[in-house]
Amino acid sequence: MRIPLQILNFILYSNIFISICAAALVWETYLLSGIPISLRLGGIVFFATLFVYNADSLLPYKFNQEGASSSRSQWIQEHRLELTFISVASALCAVFLYWTAIFELNFWFLLHLFVVAGLYSVPVVPEGERYIPLRDIPFLKVFLIAYVWSAVTVQLPLMEVDRDLFSSGNFILFLRRLLFLFSLTLVFDIRDIYKDKLTSTVTFPTKWGVQNTKKLALFALLLYAVLLPAGTAPYMRIALGIAGVGAALVVWKVHEYRSQYYFLVLADGMMLVQFLLVWFLTYI
Repeated sequence: MRIPLQILNFILYSNIFISICAAALVWETYLLSGIPISLRLGGIVFFATLFVYNADSLLPYKFNQEGASSSRSQWIQEHRLELTFISVASALCAVFLYWTAIFELNFWFLLHLFVVAGLYSVPVVPEGERYIPLRDIPFLKVFLIAYVWSAVTVQLPLMEVDRDLFSSGNFILFLRRLLFLFSLTLVFDIRDIYKDKLTSTVTFPTKWGVQNTKKLALFALLLYAVLLPAGTAPYMRIALGIAGVGAALVVWKVHEYRSQYYFLVLADGMMLVQFLLVWFLTYI
């Protein structure tokens, strides 16, 4: 049964789908670490992601970046009231779930993540006579996204149960997630190549071209495949390996003329696929 286009656009453009992916990666960390899944922390991450992404998409700066020809930008401008409501409601839900939780998360750790996420698209960094956002600092965008997502989806679940974040196994888990997300983030840099050229934003594709960027993403996935903690169960190796192959196919087939749905469904969806594979092979 096909999802009507209007519903699909709402799920994708209102950032519900990407928020589901964020919660799924949190729950995947629990499965990989042998920790009971916390629905509450998954909910906190879901609503926090929903708030940050929608608040970010409503910035006037974003409209200038995406341009009037972007169907996504047009959809956002037509639904600003709904997105504002979703942003406020999701922020309230995230705060409620956090303050009523029985576990504690390091306040300063959370604060630094929100500062990075909040300043990602806000022009605050001086550059000559103007100010630019963090995302426009040469090559920084992909590293910021991959780091924040990895910290949220790996370190927060481990922090909840007082696991040592810097033990060899946990550090490898964080590094593998970082490499996986870094490769997918490069896919979106390829999508944005013309927009970034127009705004003189230096990224891997604008500097070294699409093909070299794809090679870098594939190399990151190769490292992701090699870096497995000792003692990883065979079924986990299979699940993570299949997810890596799927991500590699998305990278291999990407080009700057692909439909928005290729990026928002397939590229982002690889995060959800990875979780589903781990979950399925854990419980069969």
